[in-house]
Order: sequence, then C-alpha cells, then structure tokens
Amino acid sequence: MSESHRPRPPRRYGEQPRSQAGRHFIQTQVRTDVYLRVRELMEARNLSASGAVHHLLRERFGLPPLPPFDQQQTSTDSSHG
Repeated sequence: MSESHRPRPPRRYGEQPRSQAGRHFIQTQVRTDVYLRVRELMEARNLSASGAVHHLLRERFGLPPLPPFDQQQTSTDSSHG
C-alpha cells in the first residue's frame, strides 16, 4: 500500500475531517426523522447523502428534481442549435 493510501486512525470526538483530493466535507446534526428520510431516498434512488439532501431541498421549495448525471438533458430552447 502506498504512503498516500494508508488508512488513517479514527477521528477523535469533535475533530473536523480534512479535505482530500479537492473534496469538501460538511457535517451536520439532524433529527432522526430527517435522517431516516435521507437514508430512504439514498436507497430508493441510488443517491449519495448530499444528492438526497439536495433532492429534498429542491422538492421542499417546489423545484423539479435534477436529472441523473448519466441522463442527457433535453433543452426546450430552440435558439441553440
């Protein structure tokens, strides 16, 4: 195993995760019902936690869900050709 891929020891209580490879981490505390809804959506739609939260936020504000990354977006704007 290379030096850059060795497992790190578990974080101590309250220790902030470090960003790796340009990725950012956000930690939050939610009520159990919110956590269960996020987990349900993750499993039902094969989403990451952030994808599920994003979907729920869009749904809450009456916005349509974003299409999956592997689905090509069709434009209704005929000015682009």
